[in-house]
Order: sequence, then structure tokens, then C-alpha cells
Amino acid sequence: MKKKLTSERVVRELSIDERQLVTRAREETDVNRDAILADGRLRKRALELSRGQIHRTLATLKAKRESLGMSLVDVERKSGLKPSAISRLENDPEANPTLLTLQRYASAVGMLVVTEVESMTASQ
Repeated sequence: MKKKLTSERVVRELSIDERQLVTRAREETDVNRDAILADGRLRKRALELSRGQIHRTLATLKAKRESLGMSLVDVERKSGLKPSAISRLENDPEANPTLLTLQRYASAVGMLVVTEVESMTASQ
């Protein structure tokens, strides 16, 4: 019989060295708070822009598939992607496909995925 694993929180006192490390980390965080928050906002904006581009790419691929009269099964035959995965990509606003997945889908509908890289500060 398998023993059921449970997660129990282990609490112990920090050593003097550990307390000093935690105190130093908190002090450094307080000093750098504005820079840390600004960096986080910049990264969040870059992620939002990236997701927007992925969403537009998926909308373009779906429109191309439909204009060709291709079903999800047709795309599966050409790409190896399951119809349920294609449907999820086309309809899920939080879809986060890999570049390979986008390339496979694009190839199946006769398109090519092109990527660009730019400075994060240019995305502000």
C-alpha cells in the first residue's frame, strides 16, 4: 500500500547568519525598490506586447485557414497538431504557443512565421 504524502510546513528558528542575510536582502530591496518596480513594469509591458503580437498572429493564421476552407483536421494532417490544440490556440485569449507550434501551424496554411527582437526600452 502506498503511503499518502502530505505537505507539512517545517518551522525553525533562523541562525544569526541567516537573519543577517534576510535583513540585508530587505534593506537592499528597500533601497532599490523604485528600480525593481520600474523593471517589473517594463517587463510586464514587454510581455503584454508580445502576447498581443501572438494573438494577432494566431488570428491571421485562423483567417488564412478559413479562407483556404481548411478544417482543423486538415491542419492536423499537415502540421501534426491536434484539432483540440489548434482550437485552443485560435480561441483562448491566454494562448501561449511555442515558436515551433506557430511555425507548424503557419506552414500547414502556407505561411511563414517571422520574428523580431528589439530593445525592451524601445517597447515603452
